Amino acid sequence: MLTTPFLTKLDSRAQVKGSRDPLGAQPLWTRLGRHVIANLTTVTDSVTDFTVRLLGQCFAERVEEKAGNHSALTTFLKWEQLVGYARTCVLGDGGFRGTERVRKRLENGTKIRLGTDPDAQILADQKVYGLWGLYTVPCAASNLLEGNPTRLTPAAREVVERSLLPALNSFTAHAVGLITDRLSAAEPVIDVRDGSKDQGILRAVAHVLKKLRNPEIALYTEHLLHGGPDDRDPTRGTQGRQRLFAELLGSTLKYAEWTPSLMSIRDIGKRAVNRGEVGQSLAFRLERICTAEALLAPSGALFDYILACDGQAPSKIADDVRRHWGAGLSGTISPEATERMEPELRIWSDDAAGGQRWVQLAQALCHGHYEDAVHLLLAQNAAVMKTRGSGAPWASVQDGKLISRVLDAGRTRLPSGTEIPSIWRHAYFIQSLRAVAAALRGDQ
Repeated sequence: MLTTPFLTKLDSRAQVKGSRDPLGAQPLWTRLGRHVIANLTTVTDSVTDFTVRLLGQCFAERVEEKAGNHSALTTFLKWEQLVGYARTCVLGDGGFRGTERVRKRLENGTKIRLGTDPDAQILADQKVYGLWGLYTVPCAASNLLEGNPTRLTPAAREVVERSLLPALNSFTAHAVGLITDRLSAAEPVIDVRDGSKDQGILRAVAHVLKKLRNPEIALYTEHLLHGGPDDRDPTRGTQGRQRLFAELLGSTLKYAEWTPSLMSIRDIGKRAVNRGEVGQSLAFRLERICTAEALLAPSGALFDYILACDGQAPSKIADDVRRHWGAGLSGTISPEATERMEPELRIWSDDAAGGQRWVQLAQALCHGHYEDAVHLLLAQNAAVMKTRGSGAPWASVQDGKLISRVLDAGRTRLPSGTEIPSIWRHAYFIQSLRAVAAALRGDQ
């Protein structure tokens, strides 16, 4: 049965535009990843940032009720800035988006203006690259935000109003009202000096973000880790695969250096297969991911190497690859398994040529036909660039020699044959799910 490829608003931050993703791998791994993780993106790996987004939505609604002339976006940008100063000044947190600008502003003074103009924003384009742009759609996919204009869902509102807001007020009296008043001002100023009247606001915000409370853990476990109530929806969810995947990923948390690999993901698949119908479905999807990554990862590494071979004949490039990879990659790449999932290797549903090109590439790499692989990768890049309307391909063969148009390709090292089984280049949203699992367990 033909699987119709899909790209939704949920994936917009993962989409690679312009000169990136030269082989068109992103739509492929995104599609495969969505079968096991439906609601997260590659950048939504912070439970704290989900809390900031929900609290910011609440304050946007309160400012709207109080002032009536503030857009939700305007309020949220000021709230995100306030949170940044609280995280830096009180928690010493340097891992959030906007850290560098926050620190620079603090070096230049202690009275900080909040606003939407470039001099106040903590990112070059805070609307796009901050939590409004990155977390709004995943929050909606997790059933934490809904509607247009966006509002908190009943489940999220329950936790915000009965846990988070009381926590703010318990640390600093009337903190919620003070923050609402400050965000309602046209150009609010925060005094970050020790002993200032604003220290109470900053410390209250830091207090709320410092740890998760039981209501938040319960909300995020159901809505972030397990995919939310829509996970059973056959058109939007994983039908329980995400919940089981999260559970099985939990056993990896004791290994700080754990990363996805063909071995580690297949190990989870082996454990899943004994967990009933959902487990068997999860194991099937994880094996599809491994089949794809076994091809996509070395293909990407080889294309990087090709770009650095300007002026060389494809046969010379193939000889160099053979010295690294030997007679072929039959130990990792399965042409038969790749052919069975060919519809999922099409960028669009009618991209039969693209799907077949990946199947042919699997055969070439498996059997050590490296010169064929070079030409197939060049053809894939040319097709991707043509589809995007991005101009000429990155490289081509003219008069029997490779012409590389990537000026900064440099000298790219080709991984050895023994390294191939451990190469994992694409996200499939796995590390984001694992990071959420770690945070909810307390392994920040």
